[in-house]
Amino acid sequence: MDWLQSLLWDPSSVAHIVFLYAFVVAAGVYLGKIKIFGVSLGVTFVLFAGILMGHFGFTADTHILHFIREFGLILFVFCIGLQVGPSFFSSFKKGGITLNMLACGIVLLGVATTIILHFVTGVPMATMVGILSGAVTNTPGLGAAQQAYNDVFGTTDNTIALGYAVAYPLGVVGIILSLIVIRYVFRVSFEKEDEALKKKKKKNTNEAKPISLMVKN
Repeated sequence: MDWLQSLLWDPSSVAHIVFLYAFVVAAGVYLGKIKIFGVSLGVTFVLFAGILMGHFGFTADTHILHFIREFGLILFVFCIGLQVGPSFFSSFKKGGITLNMLACGIVLLGVATTIILHFVTGVPMATMVGILSGAVTNTPGLGAAQQAYNDVFGTTDNTIALGYAVAYPLGVVGIILSLIVIRYVFRVSFEKEDEALKKKKKKNTNEAKPISLMVKN
C-alpha cells in the first residue's frame, strides 16, 4: 500500500504530481462545461479546481512546480504566437494600429489604477501586481511579474500568485456579467448579428476562395 500512499500524498513523488495535475485539469475541464443561465466558464474552471485542491492541502515539490509553471507559460505564449502570428502584421492594414493603441491604453489604465490602490490601501506592490494580472486575466503578466521580482530581489513572493488567484475568478465573472449587461442594455440580438455576418460574407462572393483538391488518377 506504500505505492498508493505515495501516489496520493507524497509531494516529492513524480507519480503524485502527474496524478494531481491530471486530476485537476480533467476535473476543471469537465466542470467547466456546466452551464449556469446559459454561460459556462470553460477551461477557467481548471484554476478553481487547482485552488480547491490546494485548499485541502494537496501540493508538490517547489522545484518541480517552478519547472511546470515556466514550461506551461512557454507553451501558452508559443501557442498564442502560432495562432495570431500569420495575421498579426496584416491586421495593421485593417485598423490594427487603433486596436493596439486601445490595448496600450487599457494596460496603462490598469497600471495607474494599481498604483493608486497601492497608496490608498497600503497593500504591497508585489501583491497589487498579482491582483492586476488576475483582474485582467493575464497569465503571462503573472509569470513576468514573478520573474522580475526574482531577478531584482533574488527570491520569490508568494503573494503575487495569491493576488492573482483571488482576482482572476472575479475578472472572469466580471467580464461575463458585463457582456450580459451590455447585451440587454443595447438589446443585442444574436439572430440579427448572425444575419449581418451572413450578408457581409455574401458581399465577398466575387473574391478568390482557396480550395483543396485531391487528384486520385
